[in-house]
Amino acid sequence: MTPISNPLKIMFHALGSPADSNITLPDVRYMGRCPETQVELSLGPTPLVIAEARRLRSYLDACKQISDGFSTRHLRQPAAGKMFGVLLCRDKDGNLGTLRAFSGEWDTWESPVGWVPSSGHLSEYAAAREETEAQVAELTQQIDALRQQPTSKPLRRQIETIKIERGRLSRELTDRIHAAYRFENALGEVLPLTEVDTGGQRPPTGMGDCCAPKLLQAAICQQLTPLGLVEFWWGSPSAVHPRTEGQYYGACQRKCYPILGFLLRGIEAAETAP
Repeated sequence: MTPISNPLKIMFHALGSPADSNITLPDVRYMGRCPETQVELSLGPTPLVIAEARRLRSYLDACKQISDGFSTRHLRQPAAGKMFGVLLCRDKDGNLGTLRAFSGEWDTWESPVGWVPSSGHLSEYAAAREETEAQVAELTQQIDALRQQPTSKPLRRQIETIKIERGRLSRELTDRIHAAYRFENALGEVLPLTEVDTGGQRPPTGMGDCCAPKLLQAAICQQLTPLGLVEFWWGSPSAVHPRTEGQYYGACQRKCYPILGFLLRGIEAAETAP
């Protein structure tokens, strides 16, 4: 594969047909509390964003029959759907375009070409992740094998010891992953994930890899000016949330709200709550 010399040209998508003047904007917002002023900041959809989201939905639908390259076939499997997001931006030359993102990971660790990457610095924990996941899988196999044997007190103690070791390895990897997430806003301020006020001892799993944070972080890193944002669900419903394909949704309160207030600092299009 030929190396991509300018990732921005791949990620920054040109606009399609002009937006329909009759577009009704969904009542969704992408909001967070500014850590400095304690004022809520938000960014919402525009007619152009909705037009581009419809265009993206058509593309995702067309890709469901593709078996090689970028394919959405796996999103039809039970509980395998994802949230997708579109961010309308302006580049330094005044050109309008969009960035595209999906929540979490694809079926591989790396994002497909044309999509914004993870907010985290993946290279900082990639080797540790591969090693730890192999170790965790081996310990799980040991537990499964022991459970096939006649139960006894020593056997139960052995299983619990292995479970403790497996949990320790998982927590250490999680700490490495959290340390690799550092958010930067348009003012040049940096906020490590480990310092985000989440109301708990540890950030929730997957925090920072929802669409809105990924899109805003990518725009800031590429010196693009965010103008509007929207997210929608595509694929089968989540096992946790009864999402409907094609429906627009606002940012989640638990994982996105604590980050978005920081990321929206310095963005002119961000609105303050009344």
